[in-house]
This record gives sequence, C-alpha cells and structure tokens, in this order.
Amino acid sequence: MSRRIEFTANYSLPAETVHRTLTDANFWQHRVAQGADNGLTLDHLTAGDGTIDVGLAQAIDTSAFPAIVSKVIKGDVSVVRSEVWGPFDGQRAEGTFSAVTTGIPITAKGTAVLTATADGATLQIEGEVEVNIKLIGGSIEGLASEQILGILGRDQQTVEEWVAANA
Repeated sequence: MSRRIEFTANYSLPAETVHRTLTDANFWQHRVAQGADNGLTLDHLTAGDGTIDVGLAQAIDTSAFPAIVSKVIKGDVSVVRSEVWGPFDGQRAEGTFSAVTTGIPITAKGTAVLTATADGATLQIEGEVEVNIKLIGGSIEGLASEQILGILGRDQQTVEEWVAANA
C-alpha cells in the first residue's frame, strides 16, 4: 500500500530562473552547506547543459519519532533524496524525485513539472510514499508524507532566497 502526495509551488520568478537554479550545481552545494549542521551531505551530483542529477543524504535523529515508529527501526536511519531535472524548453521542464531510507523501509518517488505561467512559474509534484511494514505501514506513511511535503516547502523558500542573493 502507498500514500499519494501532491505539492504545488507557485513562484513569482520566471520559470527559466527557477529551472536554472534547480540545475545549478552551486545551488545544491549551497543547500548542503546550509544543512551541514544537521548532517546533510552531497551523495552525488552530475550537472549538464540545463540538466542535473543530484542526491542529498542525511542522517535522521530518531529521538523525536513516535513510539510506533521507534519500535520498527533497525539500526541508524538515513535518507538519500534524489532529483533529476531535464532541460527547459522555454515553457516547461520535467523531472523526477526519489527518496530511500535505511533503518526503516520507506521509499518515495514521483514526478515534477515546472511550467511557465503569466505570473512566473508553477512547480507541480506528484508521487507516492510507501512504507513496507505490515499492519503499521499506513500510519507511518502519513508521517513520512508530512515530512516530505515540509521539505518541498522549504525547497521553494531556498530557491527564492538563492535567486534573491545571486541575481
């Protein structure tokens, strides 16, 4: 069983600017530097002409997890989150995302579409989160989905801050 997630970010920035940021290796290195105190590291990064494949790894502090989750953890928990973006064609760009955890069997995957709008850009993300644990997986999927949506919201803010600081 899996849980569907959807997220929409509306930017007042032009879509080309958002895409340029999301495919900029310097942006992702900055993102890692921002989260280094929380254990964020760069797992992989391959940037090309308007494209990128980037992965961020992070150790997760499990001390605040609900008891239902803590009981099923096996070892340390970390997550590797990856994004792949294709080129921008002047109106849109398509991408994919995935996340895989260790210590607890959680996976997430989906698609992202960045589209130019009259007011800037819209980023539409759709995907699913799956926790492969019998009986309680559905409960944990809800918690994991909330965390992923929170990360996506922070990513939108980070893009806007990066553009403002590097324009």
